[in-house]
Amino acid sequence: MDIKILNSLIFPLSLAGISNLPHSHIGLIADEFLNQHYDPDKRAAKDEILTRNKTLETYRLVIRLLTEIQLSYAVALSRLFDRDYLAASAFVALLAETERMFPHSLLPGSRQVGRPITIRAMARSFHRPYETMRRALHRLSQLELVDLRDDGVVLRGGVVDRPEVRKLLIEMHDITITLLEDIFVFAKISRPISVKENYSEDLVFLASLDLHLLSVEGMQGIFSDWTGLMLVSAISAGNIRGVTYDDELAFAYAAVDQVPPMSLRKPVYFKVLCETLPICPTTAWRRIIAMKIFGSVTSSEGGLIIDSKWFQNATLIANGCKRIARMHSIINKMVSSGVSLSNIEKLYINGKVDRLVL
Repeated sequence: MDIKILNSLIFPLSLAGISNLPHSHIGLIADEFLNQHYDPDKRAAKDEILTRNKTLETYRLVIRLLTEIQLSYAVALSRLFDRDYLAASAFVALLAETERMFPHSLLPGSRQVGRPITIRAMARSFHRPYETMRRALHRLSQLELVDLRDDGVVLRGGVVDRPEVRKLLIEMHDITITLLEDIFVFAKISRPISVKENYSEDLVFLASLDLHLLSVEGMQGIFSDWTGLMLVSAISAGNIRGVTYDDELAFAYAAVDQVPPMSLRKPVYFKVLCETLPICPTTAWRRIIAMKIFGSVTSSEGGLIIDSKWFQNATLIANGCKRIARMHSIINKMVSSGVSLSNIEKLYINGKVDRLVL
């Protein structure tokens, strides 16, 4: 089967290689990787510079768009799970695992429950204590979304036909299509062409679930809890949204090694964060105080700004590289399975999803 997948999303410089280099500045990371992996005798200096700059541009733009979309997933899930982010993510993981093992399990009429997964295995997967994981799964059981059996947890039969679950899947589907359309429009990445068109909405459902789980993976090694993850993501997204979605500014501040200047960053107000995100205000405020003490967040004009040094944090850069590499894999699998993106605007079920208020 001959399929042209998202080759344009696979950076000229390997993100996996970049993320393993011991530098805190993304420009130095790209330069070092370029020196190690490109033979100057075989590639003109001009081509090397273009390759390096293209990598930096793509990295910054795509990670900004991915962060925006992952926040949208979190807010969509909060409507069903009332801020219990661990329970929500556990449910997403069970849905995704069932679809992978039994294709079309996410389509209406499916009674598939998937294979049982033990609480201990779930706890290891989410890097959470056993008892914390047990309480989250018990919450799902109370909501009649899963069954807790002696051999592990499984989906409740027919759960995908529940109105609230169908609404969630459709919203996540349209959030994913919004991400892809924004990547093609704002990051100016060419659309892949597939010779196999076998669209089924469950293929996009699965990609959506997996893209949400990327945010869970993104927490490891950086954030101690979900609240910290969402706060930093929301503040950074809100700060530079005017750059991310501007045709000229997006590339003007992606092609250089500096983050957008303070004059172009918009403060995000704590009240707005609490109104938009599935977070407890008291817990969120404690996290903000801690972030200020550690210097990752500062105050400006009554709002919150991510400190410039945060964007050049080595762990954050490596994490972002790995998230984008995983995103490539998820999207490419969806395309190779038959989802054509040549007319992406026709894939929406309810329509393009509005950006969160930040």
